Amino acid sequence: MRLKQCLFVYLGIALLSAVAGCGPTRDAGQRQTAKSVAEADYKTPPQVTSVRMIAGQFEVFGTASPLAAVRLARPTAPAGQGLADKSGHWVIRLPRATQTEIYGVSETISGRQLQASGYLLVTQDGLGVILRAGTGAVVLSPSNPARIAALDIDREGGAVVSGFGPPGIRISARVDGTKLGEARVDPQGRFVLPLTGPVNLGSHVLRVFGDGIDSALTMEATQVLPLQTSPYRATAIGPALRVDWMTPGGGEQTTWVYGQDGGGS
Repeated sequence: MRLKQCLFVYLGIALLSAVAGCGPTRDAGQRQTAKSVAEADYKTPPQVTSVRMIAGQFEVFGTASPLAAVRLARPTAPAGQGLADKSGHWVIRLPRATQTEIYGVSETISGRQLQASGYLLVTQDGLGVILRAGTGAVVLSPSNPARIAALDIDREGGAVVSGFGPPGIRISARVDGTKLGEARVDPQGRFVLPLTGPVNLGSHVLRVFGDGIDSALTMEATQVLPLQTSPYRATAIGPALRVDWMTPGGGEQTTWVYGQDGGGS
């Protein structure tokens, strides 16, 4: 896969010294400190699991470390915050936006902040999408037919198609009739399929098929326009939404999000 990979390096350094003549109290303290550092290093980053629109508001649901403070932030300002319960579940309510918005998701626990691995995109209609650098987007929706849901393309033409299908089946992808990859639908009914060849500029017919799925659509591969005044740009094009966005590593990626009408069946 040619999509640029974003590398997040978390350095947790624990220096343990064996000092001759140290008593058992000091040794126990060192072991407790090492245990605390290790536990902090392996906290689970927050995840968004669903977005719902209720009574004119967006409700964002997710998981985090138990009792962690969870925060959603837009590129220009904070958006909302909440507290995870003892089981690690949280919900944050947001006013309905007048445009598609992107949020960073983070949690703070024991004085340490952890960032989610992707950005949360919420459309005006309340559709939630997790944008992930170097791989396919995850469209959050409570119920979906087997179909193509999103397509990610980078500047070099590397592409990943993602969507929904019967759990466990093997699927194939073709672009203009040429086979460009295979994958298996996961137990949750989702697939992420990296195309094995670059997608040239222009219009192409993308088809994903297998036992219980045959989804086709016309995809548009266009150059990413420079992002100068904002880290993202969202444009509705027919039944699809095109999102040009800046990855954490500084690269630019385009994510096409397809509605049920645009996803084919």
